[in-house]
Amino acid sequence: MKATRFPRAGGFTLIEVLAVLAAMAAIGALGYSTVKDARASAKSAKLEADVDSINRSIQIFQSGGGSLAGLTTTDAVLAKLKTKGDASRILGVTSSALDARVYAVNQTAAEAATSSKRAVWNSGLGRFQIASSGGIGVKEFLLNEALAASAPTTDTTRTAAKETSAGNGWVWEHTVVAEVASASGATPQTGLADTGGAVLGNLGLDTGDFTVDPAGNGNVTFDYGYREAGYSQRVGFFSLDGMDIYDLTTDAGRKAFLLEAMRRVLSNTDDGHIVLDASATSPGGAGQTFHFRPGDHLGSIVIPNTDFAAARSALAADTGTLANYSANHATASPLVSVAKYGEDIPSFYAKQFVSIGNGVVAVEDMPTLTTGAPADYQDVVFTTTGMSANPNMNKLVDASGNVMSATAYYTTGPGKTNAPSGWNWDQKTNGSTQSLHQFLYARGVAGVAAP
Repeated sequence: MKATRFPRAGGFTLIEVLAVLAAMAAIGALGYSTVKDARASAKSAKLEADVDSINRSIQIFQSGGGSLAGLTTTDAVLAKLKTKGDASRILGVTSSALDARVYAVNQTAAEAATSSKRAVWNSGLGRFQIASSGGIGVKEFLLNEALAASAPTTDTTRTAAKETSAGNGWVWEHTVVAEVASASGATPQTGLADTGGAVLGNLGLDTGDFTVDPAGNGNVTFDYGYREAGYSQRVGFFSLDGMDIYDLTTDAGRKAFLLEAMRRVLSNTDDGHIVLDASATSPGGAGQTFHFRPGDHLGSIVIPNTDFAAARSALAADTGTLANYSANHATASPLVSVAKYGEDIPSFYAKQFVSIGNGVVAVEDMPTLTTGAPADYQDVVFTTTGMSANPNMNKLVDASGNVMSATAYYTTGPGKTNAPSGWNWDQKTNGSTQSLHQFLYARGVAGVAAP
């Protein structure tokens, strides 16, 4: 019988099947990678676009008198951009510069460890930047409709170079310095030195300024002779040029003045310097020299027991009155040298700084007229060369509010005739190399030789 042959059935071998499956897996993986990359690219493009948009909002906010100085976190910046200005005082952009619904989503620690793009707040430049390293940043900005229900708060610290008049006269409160000089028959203000000198008058103040030697090179040397041990004071000097744009009859104006003064001190430029950081400087050591503009008029500011950056940040974030802030933050409240004699205004108390003579300046680091404690004016005592003090600074106010000569106050010697309780005339405190009496006598201020 003849064998029957059946034709071989068509199909794929096992090897062929596996090859096809491998090819399909590769194509699938490539497709997934492509989609994943596309999504990442889209998120990156959105983040860059959002950062550009928020940075434009910052410019709008600042053009309306807003300030982000001292803010160090993304949330704090966004919250500030959502505030509004006081439309009754400021013309221009007073509404919120940023959509109230915007919020930031930060990276996880694992995401931050990769090179994925993130938005970071650069407080020095005052803007957001895109980075791919350097710690946790914002991976995306999103909208939350629930946030829209919150009404924007009014930023009371926001000011403008010109503010609307509260009366029926000209629309602007601000008066140009040169116009004041011309109207009074004085020589028009044309230079920095002249302009700075007119600032106190324009602000309604009469004391507290220092004049950098107009014939010098702008260098001012501070020689620290004595510091009491109670607090860790920081002392700064700042240019008064242009500071008369602030209305010191209003609480918002006074806050804005202080914030700008501290900004100048922190700038470490000709506009201002920290000249004593008691946490790092030994009293009685070699003097330190800082450069200012020759002929410029300076104000001084002391922070009793914290640093300038922290004090400025706390004041910028405070929404209450300056009086309440000063009462609740006594050791962190800024105190300035400029004041109107006899007035009792928080941070602008008359005679926090006194000129004793021979270039010696003494500082009281607590409010002189509000604490009820004796004002001893020995918290920081230093000499200056390269600048002179306002002649009105040679008087001070004692604990009872009586005016007395600073020179007489410091020449009573060990008898302490005019000295309040707590006087450390012959004590050496906090590592000082000499007593207060020795320091003053060596500089020709104390009339009695040290024992």
